[in-house]
Amino acid sequence: MNKFLTGRVQMFIVGICSVFMMMLFSACQGFAIPGANGTTGSATLVGQVQSVNASAHSVTLSVNGQQLTVNGLTDQQVALLQSQQGKRYSIQVTQAGTNTYTISTNTQPQPTDNATPGVVNNTPEGTNNNGANVGGTIEFTGAVQNVSNGSITVRMPDGQGLSMNIVAGQTDEEHLNGIQPSVGQVMKVKATANTTDGSFTASKLDLAKPDEIQDQNAQNTIKYQGITTSAVGADNKLNFKVGNKSFSYSIGTGAELKDFNFSPQNIGNNVPVKVKVVFNGSTGSIKC
Repeated sequence: MNKFLTGRVQMFIVGICSVFMMMLFSACQGFAIPGANGTTGSATLVGQVQSVNASAHSVTLSVNGQQLTVNGLTDQQVALLQSQQGKRYSIQVTQAGTNTYTISTNTQPQPTDNATPGVVNNTPEGTNNNGANVGGTIEFTGAVQNVSNGSITVRMPDGQGLSMNIVAGQTDEEHLNGIQPSVGQVMKVKATANTTDGSFTASKLDLAKPDEIQDQNAQNTIKYQGITTSAVGADNKLNFKVGNKSFSYSIGTGAELKDFNFSPQNIGNNVPVKVKVVFNGSTGSIKC
C-alpha cells in the first residue's frame, strides 16, 4: 500500500478559503495545504530543506518560492537536517517575524515526500472540527439514484446516496457529451465539499466503462480527502469529516504508517488526510 498518512502533523484545521491539492495515493495519506506568507500563531511549514545553520540552530526551507527560516532546533534536529538538504520536510512552528519561525516545543521535523509545499494554520489545542464544515473530496463509482438539471444523487459503496450540485463551470461533464445521466447508470464521481454550508458539488462526472461496471472492487472502494476529528485511539479507528459528513473506519492490519513511527496512535486531531476505504457490504475499513 502506498503512503496515505504522510508526515506527523498534529492539530490541523482548514482555514477559510483553503484549497486542497490532490496527490496520487492508494491507501491513506496526510497532506499539507499550500499557504502564503503572513501566517500567524501556530502553523506547519512544508518545504524543501535548503540550508542548516548549526551555530544558530536553524534551518531554511524553500516553500512555494519563499525562503522561510525556522529557529530553535535542538542539536539532534540540526544533525538530522544537515544530511537532508533538498528533501521535503514538515515542521510545526509559531511565527516570530516575516519569513521567520520558531519550532514548536516537543515536536520533530518530519519527512513528507508527497506532501504539498505550503504554510498551514493549525487549530489551538483542545479544539476540533466536529461542528464545522470542512473542505475535501469524495471519489467513488456508483449507480445514479436521482438526477435533475441542477443536482445528482449517486449511491456510495456504503449504500448511502450522496447528493451533489451540478454547477456550470465547476462540474466537468466533458465525457457525457451533453447527455444527462439516467437513473441506474453507473457513474464515476468526484465530489468537492463546500465549506460554507457543507454541501457537495460534483466536480467531475463520467460514465463508468464496461469493465469498471463489472469490477465489484471498483464499486466497493471510496476515496476521501478530509480532516480528522479526533486522535486515533486504542481502537485504531480513524474519525474524520468531509463537508458536513462524518466518517469512522478501522485502520486495517498492514497499513503503511512509517511516517507516524508505524503507530496509528500518532495520528492526531485536525490532521488533513486522504483515505481509501474498501467495503464488504456496508462495512468499510482502510486496507493495504
